This record gives sequence, structure tokens and C-alpha cells, in this order.
Amino acid sequence: MTYRINEANAYNGWDPLKQVVLGNVYKPEFFEDIKDHKLRDLLQKLLYETHEDLDNIQKTLEDLGVDVVRLHPNLTQAATLADTSTHGVGYDNIMEYYEDTKSAFNGIPKPALMPRDYLITMGKKILLTQQYPEFHKFMTTSGQNFINPDCLDLRLTVDPKKRKFRGPLIPRKSYVEYDTTYKAEWFDPSIPEGTFTNDPEYIKAMSYTWGFWAPTVTRVGDTLIIDTKDVENLDDAMVELYPEFKRTNTANGGHSDATFNLPKPGLVIAASYLNKDDFKETLPGWEVLQIGTGKEKTMDSEYGSWQQQKHITDGKWWTPDAKDNPGYTSFIEQWLSTWTGYSEETQFEVNMLSVNQNTILSMNYQKQVHDKLKQHNIEPIYCRFRHRNFWDGGLHCLTLDTVREGGIQDYFK
Repeated sequence: MTYRINEANAYNGWDPLKQVVLGNVYKPEFFEDIKDHKLRDLLQKLLYETHEDLDNIQKTLEDLGVDVVRLHPNLTQAATLADTSTHGVGYDNIMEYYEDTKSAFNGIPKPALMPRDYLITMGKKILLTQQYPEFHKFMTTSGQNFINPDCLDLRLTVDPKKRKFRGPLIPRKSYVEYDTTYKAEWFDPSIPEGTFTNDPEYIKAMSYTWGFWAPTVTRVGDTLIIDTKDVENLDDAMVELYPEFKRTNTANGGHSDATFNLPKPGLVIAASYLNKDDFKETLPGWEVLQIGTGKEKTMDSEYGSWQQQKHITDGKWWTPDAKDNPGYTSFIEQWLSTWTGYSEETQFEVNMLSVNQNTILSMNYQKQVHDKLKQHNIEPIYCRFRHRNFWDGGLHCLTLDTVREGGIQDYFK
């Protein structure tokens, strides 16, 4: 059988890139059946413009000699998809998705736009780090001919009914303090393992929360920088799964690709709010270039209020039968009229994709970043992504490097 992805090989983020997976969003027709025509038109405009930008990113990579594999446009990154679903892979429209997921419907599902959030190429294997049933189905359905199963590592996403309670990953106990999805007794070490494996609430919670965000792991040849802020034993679990790697730990808060970037050996580009001294332990001897003003996390109050509204709505204000959705419509309209391009104008972007040690893709020009890259003989190529903050991800999130030249080596000798 011929697969679109037939091999995996990546031990860092800077060796010459040969193949990459690029995320996708729904076709505009996905929202055609929304009864609120104003909301429908706004959502379709968002999709049209996102497709335009993704097409340009794909062309840029292909012009650089990279084989680009686009994900299915109607694939959802759905955590609440019923395990009993008999639907095929992907949905043609929102009502089709709603009918298939009525019992667990939680608003408009996220598209499979950010493959690097839940996939990482670990040497010769591509590890799926999150339990997304729809995406899991897409990756493993033989009729898709998407990926050679020999390249895929599914050891973290087995059926939660078959999974031991505390293994292999343990979320921080503090989760129960702010997330009612978790119960305190699930973390009680005096209770035997396996006690809760038939508990429906446990099964539901673990079916979509068990795992970790793939960017918490950064590859540096034979060494992994592992962020353990959210998953306390992730470092132990990763070296058990992949004994060929050594590990060093950090605790910046999960998505490391939003806080620092390694464009080539010996060089770190980091957000200004990080403690520069932390890199002396994780990347000893490497030069650290900090960018930004130190205010990137707070941004301005108006944009902060839109972000807060985004987290509150999260698709939940949309209901299938409503003829008008003033809250959600206002939320989308405010984005399109006020904040499109905000990240291009204000943000210092570290979420970049290296094509090789001398070429890097970035979403926006910032003189401070541009000049520092040029000083190190790195040519930045700019690819517009107007709705970066709406979708909440940069170029590194949008892509998964499946094949790079080179092999495992020690960068700290």
C-alpha cells in the first residue's frame, strides 16, 4: 500500500526539512446550514481568508523543496466525539456533526489546524499525544492511506477503559482545585490502581484530557527538553517510551514553542518574560537572544477583553436551531472588524518553523527579530496568517515536521 506519509525522521527542529504536515480548516460550506445568516457569512469569511493564508504557506514551503501533506479540510479536533460514532472520517457540515454528537455536543468543534499541538516526530516514530477520537480515526483508518502504521506511535492514546489509572501520565494534583472534570479521589495514592476504570465519569474525563500537549517536548538531538508544569511525570514517561533520548527539564508552562525557538545549534530565541538564566541549565553554552518588550503576555486591555470573551464563548453560544445568535455573532464580528492582523502588528513571534539552519518561516516582520536572525545568517521568510490569534497558533503549531535530514547526535559535547 502507498501511504502519503511513509517514513518518519526528525531529531531536532533545524535539520533540512523534507516533509511536513500542514493543518487545515473546514471548507466554507461547513457552515452553510447555520440559520443565522449574518453569523454564517462571518464564519465563512473567516474560513475563506484562513484557506488563502494556508494555501500561501503551502506554496512557500513547496517552493523551498518541501513535500507538504495537508490534513483533511473537514476533520475536527473534537474531544467530545462519541466513541460509538459510526460516521466516517470528517464532516461535510456543522449539522452533520451535531446529529452525530448530540449527547456530547459542546458547540462548534475546532478544526484540525494545529497538528503540532498533539503530534511530535520522535526520531523514527510519530507520537500522538492527545486522545482526539476523530483525529485518531483519521490517522488509523486504512482507507485514508494517510500514514504508514509502522511510523505511528499510539501508546499514549489507548482505550481509557483498558488504561491503568495512574499510568503512564499523571496530571498535576492541582487540577482538581480548578477543574471539576477531575475528582480528588482519582489522585489518592492509597486507592488501588484500576479502581475507577469502570466509572463513567472517569472514562469520559480521561478519554479527552489524558495525555499532554506535544510542544511541551523540545528535541535537541539525543536530548529532550521536557516541560513538566502540567504533567508531573512526563519526563519519566518520555524516556521510558524512548530510551534512546536523555532528558532535561523546565517548567515554563506547557507550549514551549510559544516561549522559545531553537533555529540552529547554539542559538535560542526566547520571549523576554522568560528567565534567561534558566537556559544555562537546559541549553548550557548556547546564546540566548530575548525579544520583545516584556509586555507580550498582558497586551492592551481592549484586546485582553476580546481574549476573555473568546474563552467564555468557545463556540458555546451557537445553537443549531437559533435564527439569531447575537452573542456569538458579536464575538466573531468584533474579531473581523477590529483584531484581524493584530498579531502581525504587535507580537514578537517565536512560534516559527525552520526549513534549515539558514532559513526560517515567520508570520510577521518585527525589526528586532529580523535583525537578530540576519546577524546569525538566518534568512526569514514571511508568511501571512491573518487569524493567528483567533485560531490561537503560529507557524510551528500549524505544521508537523515528519521528515528531516540527519540523525540523532549530541549537541552538548
